[in-house]
Amino acid sequence: MDFIKRIGISLSVFVVGTLIFCGYGFTSNTVAPKTLDRWVDPVVMEGSMVSEMIGKPIENLRLYAFRDGKFEPIRYQIDEMIEGGDWVLPSGPITNKELGNGVLDTRDKILFMARELGDKASDAALPGSKQSAEIELVDPLTGEKAWCYLFCFESNVPARSSKTDYVRYNYAAERVESDYWGEEYIITKDGRHTTYYKSHWMTKAAGGNEKNHIDRLKIRINLNLLFSSLSIKLNEEQLQSNVVGYKQGPIRVIRRVEQYKRIPGGMKAVRVVTDVLYYSNTITVPVLVNIPFQLDKLLTSAVVNFGTDYNETASGSYLYNSNNLQGIYVDGKMDDGEKNVKPEMDAWRLITGPIGTHMTRTILPPEFKKDVSVKINVIDDADFKNPPETYPGTYGCIWQSWDVSKLKRGKYYLNLEFYVIPNYKLGDEKGYVNYMDHALRIRCGTQEKVSQPLFIPTLGKKYL
Repeated sequence: MDFIKRIGISLSVFVVGTLIFCGYGFTSNTVAPKTLDRWVDPVVMEGSMVSEMIGKPIENLRLYAFRDGKFEPIRYQIDEMIEGGDWVLPSGPITNKELGNGVLDTRDKILFMARELGDKASDAALPGSKQSAEIELVDPLTGEKAWCYLFCFESNVPARSSKTDYVRYNYAAERVESDYWGEEYIITKDGRHTTYYKSHWMTKAAGGNEKNHIDRLKIRINLNLLFSSLSIKLNEEQLQSNVVGYKQGPIRVIRRVEQYKRIPGGMKAVRVVTDVLYYSNTITVPVLVNIPFQLDKLLTSAVVNFGTDYNETASGSYLYNSNNLQGIYVDGKMDDGEKNVKPEMDAWRLITGPIGTHMTRTILPPEFKKDVSVKINVIDDADFKNPPETYPGTYGCIWQSWDVSKLKRGKYYLNLEFYVIPNYKLGDEKGYVNYMDHALRIRCGTQEKVSQPLFIPTLGKKYL
């Protein structure tokens, strides 16, 4: 009889475990409900936080949320990193995939979206035969919480979430898109995959009309040397660019781009390698600026001007920024609204209307802002020419002018942010600002750290 009882108990445990992982469960196993209301945030955590999973095959790991008393698989990805601190990029002209070891290391990054998390499950709900790690997210502003669970399966590994990847990349067409936005980059006649827009649109799900509304991100550099006796002017087209490697995942795409200037003899000079990180509603561009000497020792003046120039399709939209909440109507005509914009550096800026809502931010470190003078103005003039450009005129461009002449020698980490906000209402931008300014806190076991949406890797040898 004891033998039969033991078999019956084992079968019961097996059946309950199977029901849980097949989508059945019991609401009594919910310890605390999800209260977290952070929709935009991708969460980036270090592998070291789930110490019990270190050394486990990445393909044996799955992430679940607990909702309505049952476990459901959610989208996630694990970005491997090499010992030197660079990403493992498995695709593209230059790949270092051979440096990945296929197991979770302390330096690897685990990514998921805050919007997909669920309730806190009781210990009784956790399948005892599986290694598991409970991950808790906390909003530092409100204390609201949500949870997910990382499981390791030694065999019979279940399928991943069947939902569509949050962001998709087609290298051959240089097309990146999510459910809310899409963009294409120019591929040159000689086959270089550039970082220059061919088109950008916002989908109907985002409140957009799916029409291309961007001319380009314009960057104009003016340098004066030798007491202004020598002037050098540069624009974004004079810097060539090419994608050198990439990674496609369910949560984000990493697209590594090199930019450079060809000098006589065919050598690359003024070379910068940048990782563009694409998510569901955000694009993050971390930039390392290396100043090898005090600029005013050589330059009389150094001014960098840049801004997103929209095309005529953006007419009928409104411009806002953190310093000008009254709104400016975009119609290709300069009036008092454009002329009276406060010139101080802003915290965010956006355009909203029939095209959808496109917001940008420039995040500067305090030591950079201390020595850099920044001014802002708005150009909304159908007759204003600022070549090179793809479309005539300048529509709704919030133009930044940085005087970097007094910038000291050193390394500066800057960040450019681009956001698509679905069906925008004034005030919605706060959630997108919080994503960076008040990053979610992550708790796992006895560890607590902040999500790492800002991270600049150390380039591996293949990309130097």
